[in-house]
Amino acid sequence: MSDPLRDALKQAVGDARAPGAVGCVGDATTDYLIDAFGDRQRVPEPLAARTDTPYDLASLTKVVATTTALLLLWEEGRFDLDQPAGAIVPVPAFNRFTVRHLLLHTSGLTAGQPWYRDATSLTEMLQRAAALELARTPGARRQYSDIGFMILGKMVELIAGDALDAFCRARLWRPLGMTRTDFRPPAEWAAACAATEDCAWRKRIIVGEVHDENAFAAGGVAGHAGLFSTAQDLAKFCRALLGGQVLRPETLRMMTRVGQVPSYPWQGLGWKVDPWGDSSEGYLPTRAAFGHTGWTGTSLWLDRETGLFAILLSNTCHPSRQRRDNRALRRAFHSAVARRFYTSRTNAHGGLDRVLWDFYRPLAGARVALLTNSAAINQTGLRIRETLQLHSEVALRRIYSPEHGYEGEAEAGATVASRQGAVPVTSLYGPQKRPCLDELKDIDYFVVDLPDVGARYYTYAHTMKECLHACVEAKKPVIVLDRPNPLGGVTLEGPVAQRAGSPVCWGAVPVRHGMTLGEIAVFFQNTELKGKKLDLRVNLLDNWPRAFLFHQCALPWVAPSPNIPHPETALLYVGTCLFEGTNLSEGRGTDRPFHLVGTPWLDPLAVIKELAPEEYAGCALRPTFFTPRSIPGRAVDPRFRDQLCRGIHVAVVDAARARPFTTALALLRAIRRRHPDEFAWNPFFDTLAGGPAVREQIEAATPALDIVASFRPGLDAYERIRPKLYP
Repeated sequence: MSDPLRDALKQAVGDARAPGAVGCVGDATTDYLIDAFGDRQRVPEPLAARTDTPYDLASLTKVVATTTALLLLWEEGRFDLDQPAGAIVPVPAFNRFTVRHLLLHTSGLTAGQPWYRDATSLTEMLQRAAALELARTPGARRQYSDIGFMILGKMVELIAGDALDAFCRARLWRPLGMTRTDFRPPAEWAAACAATEDCAWRKRIIVGEVHDENAFAAGGVAGHAGLFSTAQDLAKFCRALLGGQVLRPETLRMMTRVGQVPSYPWQGLGWKVDPWGDSSEGYLPTRAAFGHTGWTGTSLWLDRETGLFAILLSNTCHPSRQRRDNRALRRAFHSAVARRFYTSRTNAHGGLDRVLWDFYRPLAGARVALLTNSAAINQTGLRIRETLQLHSEVALRRIYSPEHGYEGEAEAGATVASRQGAVPVTSLYGPQKRPCLDELKDIDYFVVDLPDVGARYYTYAHTMKECLHACVEAKKPVIVLDRPNPLGGVTLEGPVAQRAGSPVCWGAVPVRHGMTLGEIAVFFQNTELKGKKLDLRVNLLDNWPRAFLFHQCALPWVAPSPNIPHPETALLYVGTCLFEGTNLSEGRGTDRPFHLVGTPWLDPLAVIKELAPEEYAGCALRPTFFTPRSIPGRAVDPRFRDQLCRGIHVAVVDAARARPFTTALALLRAIRRRHPDEFAWNPFFDTLAGGPAVREQIEAATPALDIVASFRPGLDAYERIRPKLYP
């Protein structure tokens, strides 16, 4: 039987046109893969790669050796992370930044310099580093820097009183049983190393000596490069590191914490954290992942929650860097690891996160108007306004807010006032429905970031549609910072609306429409705005499989409106919002809105007994009592205020199976049958349902599952036309 991981290793070598590679995937107790494919050397003659082939780790040196050694010394109390670097390496210019700045790549030092051309020692290179102007203020921005890690490597030597390689050998490689890991490989195994480049400078194929020119000129030992190791040895390191045998667990957590650099949350101490699936670095799709890569074709990712690790060693630069394609190599291999081990959770990143990930270029120096509310946060919990301020080139001119206001504190249907200030906040849920031309004349981009809930009743998409019309008229480009649909992008529920146009029925889509806000914008461009010129760009999500619901995305939830406090509420809202079109309470005025339906006259037990189990699959129903109260900002005057209601509590027990629209139809049908004299519709029901068909079928006593089946032709037609920006 074919092994997907072994197949992925072969594919990685083929996709990258690499000579060969060694892959190792494991956890604390199991090796899921340890295999070699292809050659360790092609020129001057082919030599096969083996699982014990040593590879030049390149920048993996920074984390496996330098960062680990330095934090071992820190645990011993030998220095402080926040002391000036010049207090350890006695160079006055190094007092401009701290040890932590160097580990986080925020020292302001540039990436590197070609000092190898005329420098012959690390000391000489550090003297030249001291003469450099800083590219930016220390701590302000991340700028990956080899130079910074040269300084850190020297720190290890000065603090430990021993050479970097000798310290690592004594404190790491030997205790961990790593027999083929070292700087400057000894003669007995140097010839077995994977070859790297045919070096024009050294005029030879490089085997068993460091490829990095500065590290070579410094004698083969440096904090940024020079370490060689095998996949088998690195597996020992990974198990020991994750098992608390190298660094204390609290040190590991500190080292790999997301958000240490606000303008680049994915940089830990030395290590990269919370990897992106569409980056060139490889990834494990979990917030707990940390790793690093090496220029020669190496990568290492670990998951501190599960103990899984994935090691990929290759020499893509052999025999020439012109063949080097590390992105293809890593994507093929690490994507297969992700598919194998991460089937129910992911570390999704939103369009707002991408603004920081690549400092989204169209926004550089731009004047921006923003449609948003306070629930629009990045993955670390920072609001969009503060996130854009980290992108210093953005000039925010005006904010527009949807229903519930910018702060999300107004109850449903309440008119929200605009307010003035340095950045005016204009409400589009009141007399003004869309931006005015005069308001848009001095902006470069109209940016949309609104956390939607995935149901057609929710008015935010309607507000965005009004803004798109205004931008067409004003000839202004629109950028949508996309977010996951909290209900996923696969399951569809409810009928395709036949009577669209209301804020709570904004398009010919199902109730559970399966689109992200970016996809909704494209839908409007293809339908409402067809034939009109709109410059629309969607800043895409990363690591979001369409089938995943919000709880599987490892993102912080902020209530997008007062009565949707949890992702589970958003799911139930697809069905129980229909009760707003009847004379029952949908739970407003309680701490469980849309989880409760009831009235003073309901017989909940009798109603529940009328339902077949398949009509509420994935949910649990139980009788309850509740009393709606006045809650400022959520429900000032809820239906049946201060009256004891007999009700039904709806709970989600299996979100993947739950079909709340079906459950709501079954409840409506049973309540109407059990209480024919008390139950009543109001005209709002047909608006919510997208037309009279649902109500008419309930009145005709059509079974709920048959009503659902009647939606299928419309859903099939919708499925063929709806935009899908994600696989």
